[in-house]
Amino acid sequence: MIIEGVKLTLLGMLVVFSFLTILIMTVKLSASLLKKYSANELTQMKSRSGRSTSHLLAEDRKLVGIISAALAAHIARYRNRT
Repeated sequence: MIIEGVKLTLLGMLVVFSFLTILIMTVKLSASLLKKYSANELTQMKSRSGRSTSHLLAEDRKLVGIISAALAAHIARYRNRT
């Protein structure tokens, strides 16, 4: 009975080890295949990030205002319930 448990444990460990090995190999293969595309995407992102910083700041301020108003409305509604 104990031998069967040990066999089952070893089989389970072998299955997990095999799966993890295949997973690591797949991730490394996809990284090497997609390296060219990710380099192009990185250069595009860097070129976009230099433009219109003031526009992004205005959007951030607007978003902060919207979130603050929603939070204030929620707090006011919660206080009126109690």
